[in-house]
Amino acid sequence: MRNSTEKLFRILIIVFATLFCIGDCFAHDGLHEQIIAVTKEIKKDSNNAVLYLKRAELYRLHEEWKKSEKDFDHAEKLKPNLTVVNLGRGKLWLDAKQFPKAKLALETFLAKEPDSFEGVITMARVFAKLKQTETAVKYFTQAITISPPDSAEIYLERAATLRSANKVDEALRGLDEGIEKFGELVFLENYAIDLEVTRKNYDAALARLDKLSATMPRKESFLLRRGEILFQAERNCQAQKTLLEARESYNSLSPFRQNVRAVKEQIARLQKLLAQIPAKNCE
Repeated sequence: MRNSTEKLFRILIIVFATLFCIGDCFAHDGLHEQIIAVTKEIKKDSNNAVLYLKRAELYRLHEEWKKSEKDFDHAEKLKPNLTVVNLGRGKLWLDAKQFPKAKLALETFLAKEPDSFEGVITMARVFAKLKQTETAVKYFTQAITISPPDSAEIYLERAATLRSANKVDEALRGLDEGIEKFGELVFLENYAIDLEVTRKNYDAALARLDKLSATMPRKESFLLRRGEILFQAERNCQAQKTLLEARESYNSLSPFRQNVRAVKEQIARLQKLLAQIPAKNCE
């Protein structure tokens, strides 16, 4: 019996993980149709707890909180020892911004499944929302130790939680752990650069940026960021020189590339910065 229960639990975790991907990748696209499809399955097999769990997750992703709660309750009624129900409830109440209820559900789940990655990372996010930074960081760190191999984004979440509590130095140390483990991932390095700027360590920010830029074929966005950092550091003439280099690099792009929205926004930022530095002061 124990082996069959554990097998069912693993199957349900896979189902949940699949649904989480659906929610992250496609938002509400197709969820209504999936709910209809699962409802038809339930009509044929009304005692199947897994189907109610699946529909509960779809309702959660569709932000139909009451219907999701009702399906989780029904799944638990059909299988009272189904621990994964409380993982689903934890995610439901996190999304619904009912954080104390999410915490209670996850405590119940983790009491039985303490090494569940989904349970631990969700609890970390709940404590982050509750502004209980120390506990949130503890759970983020635990999640890192049991996370899938490609979970570099957890380092970013932990750093953001620490930054929100003005623990910038600790946030930066944690990011560097991730950079050491995964290499120079752009999103980790960019956040580390932002943190260096936050603590006005401009030389360290520039050193990180230059190291990252050296690995990239196109330089214009990095030159723009470098100019912004120099401007914040009140090194206006260096900033102007760098921004002019950035402008030249942007001008070398094809008309199509220059009209991409993100590039247009970068060019607008560049022009605004240049306008704030009087040219005659740097001659």
